[in-house]
Amino acid sequence: MTRKTYIAGSIAVTMSIIVAAPFVAIAQNRAEQPGIRALEANLQDERALFNATVNEPVDDDLLELGRLVAMGGAERGGSGMACITCHGAEGMGDGSGAFPRLAGQAGWYTYKQLIDYASGARPNQVMSGIAQRLTEREMEAVSAYYAAIDAPYHPVAGNVDNALLQWGGQLGAAGSAEKGIPACVNCHGPSGMGNPPSVPYLAGQYANYMTYQLQLWREGVRDNDSMNVMSSIASKMTDEDMRAVSEYYARVRPTRDVADTVPRAVDLPEIAE
Repeated sequence: MTRKTYIAGSIAVTMSIIVAAPFVAIAQNRAEQPGIRALEANLQDERALFNATVNEPVDDDLLELGRLVAMGGAERGGSGMACITCHGAEGMGDGSGAFPRLAGQAGWYTYKQLIDYASGARPNQVMSGIAQRLTEREMEAVSAYYAAIDAPYHPVAGNVDNALLQWGGQLGAAGSAEKGIPACVNCHGPSGMGNPPSVPYLAGQYANYMTYQLQLWREGVRDNDSMNVMSSIASKMTDEDMRAVSEYYARVRPTRDVADTVPRAVDLPEIAE
């Protein structure tokens, strides 16, 4: 393994990257739903609590409601609206990328996506109908619930050329001045950990899902980002750029917390030869 370093004028961070696993079909785990006490323990960390907070304080009642919604117990819900059916009991999503990882995602970001699904600002044949049947409090509760979960990662699926991963890492850390593509770390933070409350994490999200979302932004189908930032960026990206940065971040695993905010070099992950 070799270490690659790029200068991005951002926070120093150490990351690990998972490379080249065979593609496997991954079954959803719907049985091992985390208990409320486990979620409360996770929220003892102030950053985790901030990440999970949408509007009202995150307490037992909100988490219990969120779990109920996730299980299909919304006021106007039913088994067909159970989040765990597609996203899993722990919010790990589907390794194929058909359903994104929700565990640990910023609560306010997830809440906004549900609002946008319901309003039509983010059209989706499955999620729009579900979101329209949720109350705003149910949206907030289920968003906080999944944000509070600390779940493991599915194995990375598929084999990817190292050159493509390195290009994705460069786009993430430094962008492309030639193409006018800014670095992902500028908004999504060091190692793609996200920037709560409004900017989602990329690290560990599924490559197929991220690639598809970039394509939707480029095509104007998805247009619910602030000030059209993502639409503008995606319009400058080729299919290869999208695949590269998506495959790269799908393999990134933050290995430590970042405490300081002094601009430094970003030390990118070790990449297998």
